[in-house]
Amino acid sequence: MADGPDPLFPLSSSAAHMLLRALQLADDRFALLAKTSGLTLRQFVVLAAVQAQPGLSQADLVRATSIDRSTLADMMHRMERRGLIIRSQADDDGRANAVRIAPAGTTALQASLTHAKAADAAILDLLSTAKQKALISTLNRISRKADELAERQARAERKAHRRRMRQEAKLRAQAEGGKKDKRKRKRTATSRRPDRKAKGGPTEEGVSPNAER
Repeated sequence: MADGPDPLFPLSSSAAHMLLRALQLADDRFALLAKTSGLTLRQFVVLAAVQAQPGLSQADLVRATSIDRSTLADMMHRMERRGLIIRSQADDDGRANAVRIAPAGTTALQASLTHAKAADAAILDLLSTAKQKALISTLNRISRKADELAERQARAERKAHRRRMRQEAKLRAQAEGGKKDKRKRKRTATSRRPDRKAKGGPTEEGVSPNAER
């Protein structure tokens, strides 16, 4: 049997692909065990984050769980409808929601603790104790670096937004100044225009009102 072509992207050496496979292994184990609680692994992670830090905003939860904003918003809606979480207006920001775990959420979280540990074990039990510690340490380091990068990007975006707002305000001020100058020139031109109906001046028919009949 002839060998196939050389792969353009060897999946076996892709860190991203290997991490996804490991995550799928953990996700499948959790889903198998957590049928009674009705939680997904992601929902469990959200409940664990909210239980650990009550009052987190959804933006905080995006950073804490690494679940993208649109997916998390949909999860929040469904989990609130199931009575797992409670959302209320944040004290320090009227535009943000503070998220807290509801009694039913605490019950579901406690019922799923052993399942979450089993999901971790699905990955870690394949390694020696030393390699387990090394893997956790490496993943934590990657997570911290990712958080630092996200914070730098957020600061850069805020800075760019402020610069853009200043530029737009400057352009609006220039445009308004141009309109004022135009209106001023128009008023000046109008005030200098001779009154054709003034005494002694020609009428609209071109005849002076003082002309002899």
